[in-house]
Amino acid sequence: MLNLLFILMITICYAANNSSVCINQLKKLIELPIDEQLQTILPYYSLSGDWIGKFGYYDRCHRNDYSYTSVEIDQQLFKQYYGFCHSNQCSAKDFNSKDGQQTIKQLLNNSGIANLFNINPDTLQLNFYDPLSYFPHLGWETYVTSGILLILFILITIDPILRFITACQSKYTPDVRDQRSSSLQSPQWLREGLQDKSQYQPTSIIKDFSIIVNYYKIINLKTIDPNLAIFNGIRAISFMMVAYGHVNEMTATTTYINEVNLQYKSWVIIILYDMMYAVDIFFWLGGFFLGYVMCEERKAQTLHQKPQSIILSITHRLMRIWPCYLLCIAINSYIIPYLGSGPRWFLQERATQCPGGAWKNALFIDNFYEDWLICFGWGWYLTCDFQLFLTCLIPIIIYCYDYKLFSKILIILMIIGTLGWAYYLTLHYDFLIPGRNTYNPDYYYKFYVSSYARAPPYFLGLLIGILYREFKQSKKSGKITYLHQFRDYAQSNGQRLIMQLSCYGLGFGIMSFLFFGWKKEFNQIEMSWPKWFQHIYHAICRFLFTFGLTLIILPNLVGAYDLFNTKFMNNTLFKLMAKISFTMYLVHLMIIVILTETFYETPSFAQLDLITCFVCAVTLSIVFGLFLSLLVELPFGNLDTRLIKIIMRPKKKVDTLLD
Repeated sequence: MLNLLFILMITICYAANNSSVCINQLKKLIELPIDEQLQTILPYYSLSGDWIGKFGYYDRCHRNDYSYTSVEIDQQLFKQYYGFCHSNQCSAKDFNSKDGQQTIKQLLNNSGIANLFNINPDTLQLNFYDPLSYFPHLGWETYVTSGILLILFILITIDPILRFITACQSKYTPDVRDQRSSSLQSPQWLREGLQDKSQYQPTSIIKDFSIIVNYYKIINLKTIDPNLAIFNGIRAISFMMVAYGHVNEMTATTTYINEVNLQYKSWVIIILYDMMYAVDIFFWLGGFFLGYVMCEERKAQTLHQKPQSIILSITHRLMRIWPCYLLCIAINSYIIPYLGSGPRWFLQERATQCPGGAWKNALFIDNFYEDWLICFGWGWYLTCDFQLFLTCLIPIIIYCYDYKLFSKILIILMIIGTLGWAYYLTLHYDFLIPGRNTYNPDYYYKFYVSSYARAPPYFLGLLIGILYREFKQSKKSGKITYLHQFRDYAQSNGQRLIMQLSCYGLGFGIMSFLFFGWKKEFNQIEMSWPKWFQHIYHAICRFLFTFGLTLIILPNLVGAYDLFNTKFMNNTLFKLMAKISFTMYLVHLMIIVILTETFYETPSFAQLDLITCFVCAVTLSIVFGLFLSLLVELPFGNLDTRLIKIIMRPKKKVDTLLD
C-alpha cells in the first residue's frame, strides 16, 4: 500500500546537515536494494508503531528527539492524510521543495507503487506540514474581522452599561426583595432594568442592538399559532440531522480508511446518507413560510396596489441573510484557522479556505461556477434557497393579482417540471440511489447544489403554505377552502382519530421506506434494483420524503392536536432551537471542524465516538448560535424592520400657502 512510500520517506537523510544533502540522501536511498532500504528505516518504523493512517505518537516522536510531519496526498477524486516520524535534520520544507517532490514521485515509479495502486505521479500532489511551525498567514482580513466583532460587541453592551450607570445615579436603588415582590405585578422592571424609566430612554439604534431587549425576544417562547407548533420540532430535528451528517462526513474523510470500509455496509453509513433529507426539509419549510407570509390578505392587497413593494420583500430577505452570512464567512476564513493546533490541524484548510472568493456567495451565484473553488461549502443551501425564493415570487405576484387558481396550477406545473428536470439529469448523468453517487464527479454541481434539481420540496411547501393561509383567513371571510373541507369531513363523521392515524401512518411509512428501504440494494456489489428504477427513485425520493412530511404535519395544520405535535415537537428546547436555527446552521460546521481536527489522534469511526462528537457539536451550536443571534441577527433584523416602517409610512400632507 501507500505505507511503503512513507516507510521509505521517514529516513530521509537522518545524518544530513542541509536541504540539498537531505534530497541527495533520499536519491541514494532509492538506489539501494529493498532489503537495505528496510534496514535503514527500521528504527523509525518501530518508533511509530502502527502510524500508517494514523496521526498518533506525536508526543512520543518529539520526546525521542525526532521530527513529526503530516502529509496530505491530494488525488483527483479524494485525499488521504498521514503522519510520520523522521530525522530532525529534515523538514517539511525539504519534502515540499520542487526537487523533493520530483524525487518522491520518482520513488513511486521506481518502487512500483504507482502501478500497483493505479497512481498517476504526474497528477499527484503531496503536501507536507510541520505541526510545530504550521501557522496560517495572518493578513489584514483577520484584523478587520476582529475589529468588526469588537465593534458589534461594544454596540450590544452599550445599553446594559447605560442602564447600570443610570441605576447607580438614581435616587432609588433596586433591591432583590422589590424584584421578588413585584415579579408578578411588574415584570417590566426585569425587562427595562430600572424602576424609573423616565430617567433613561435608549435611542433607536442602541435599543436595536441592546442585548437585553434582544435576549427577551429570544427567550419569549410563547406559541402564537398552535397549528404551527409542530414546526418547532421539525426545525430542531432537521438541524440535528444536518449536524449528525456533517460529524459523520468529517470523521469519515479523516479517519482510518479500513474502519470506514468495515462500516461501509452498516447502518452507520446508511443513516449518514439519509441525513441528506434534512436540507429538503428546510427547503419545504422555506417554501411554506414564503407562501404563508406573502399571501396574507393585507400584504397581497399592498402588492397588488404597489407592485414595486416586491423590491422591499427582496431587500428584507437580503438584510436577514447578509449580515450573519458574510460575517460567518469572514470568521470561518480568518478567525477559525487560528483556534486550533496539532498534527491534524492543517485539515481545517478544507473547510476554511475561500479560493473562489466570497463574492460568489454574497451574490448567491456560487453554484453557477463548476470550478471546485468552494468557499464556505455549506452555504450552497442559502444560495439555492434565495434563487428559489426569487423564482417563487412569480406565482405569488400572480396570486396577489387575484388569479389564485391559476397561481396554484402554475405551482403544480412547476413541481412537475422540476421533477422532470431532476429525472433528466439523473438519466443523463446516471445518478443512482444514495450511496452510489459518491464518486460520480458530476453529482455535486449537476444535481446536489442545483437549485431546480432540488426545487420540488420548495414548491410543494409553497403550495401548502398558500393553502394554509387561505384556511386561516377563511374564519373571517367564511370561504370554504381545501383544508377547511378536510377538517370538516374528519370532524363531521367522527373520523378525527382515523384521520390522524392515516396521515401519521402513511407519512412515516413513506419516510421510513426512503430511510431504510434501499439498504439491501446498497449492500450488494451487483445491482438488484434495475437502473431504470434507481433513476426514478433518485429523481423523486426528495419530493416523496417531503410529501410524507406534509402528511405528518397535516393534522396539526387543521387543528387536530395530540401529544406528539403539542408536547414532544413543541418542547422548550425545540422552540429555542427553532428560533436560532439559521445562526446554528451557519456556525455548526465551524464547530465540527474544531472538534474533529484538533485531536492528536485520528478520531475513531465508531458509533459511540460519533454520537459523542454529535452531542458536543449540537450543544456548542446552540450556545454560539444564540450568541450570533444576539450579536448580529436580531440587531440587524430590528434595523431592517424600522427602515421598512419608515419607507412604508404614508407621507403627511403638507398645507401649502395656496391651500
